[in-house]
Amino acid sequence: MNLKELAQKMLNEGFNPNTTNVDDSGYDNLPDGIYDAILEDVQFRVSEKGTEWLSLTLTIINEGYENRKYFANYWLTEKQLEQNIKKLWGHAAQVFNVELTVDDIANIETAVVEKLQTALGTQVELELKTSRWKDKKTGEMKEFQNFKLSPAAPF
Repeated sequence: MNLKELAQKMLNEGFNPNTTNVDDSGYDNLPDGIYDAILEDVQFRVSEKGTEWLSLTLTIINEGYENRKYFANYWLTEKQLEQNIKKLWGHAAQVFNVELTVDDIANIETAVVEKLQTALGTQVELELKTSRWKDKKTGEMKEFQNFKLSPAAPF
């Protein structure tokens, strides 16, 4: 199918460029629950505003959610730094069997990434739980999906 044929097909199926919501990526959060997943990638990231985080890309293997990606992010903000370093260090040791040192933590953007990349392909158990709260300033309902990683349960 060429681009013209694709465009015509989209119009025939009801797409209207003037009214259709194109900002909906179709990637809603996974429902809360426990999933089997594979560690596919590890990256140190920095946002345009300078926020740093370590991101683990997990690929879900459960039926009905096959190949969906979940990004387990360890935010390295001042408010969450100690909590997320503990979580990351514990996950490295207990889930991925990767030993991190104090020097590794000091060089998280290179040393931790390199060491965790040795665990690519590891199957894990991913538990998701969404927290909801009302923003005190705007009154808007907010939510954040928390994650917990465990070694994969033996069959």
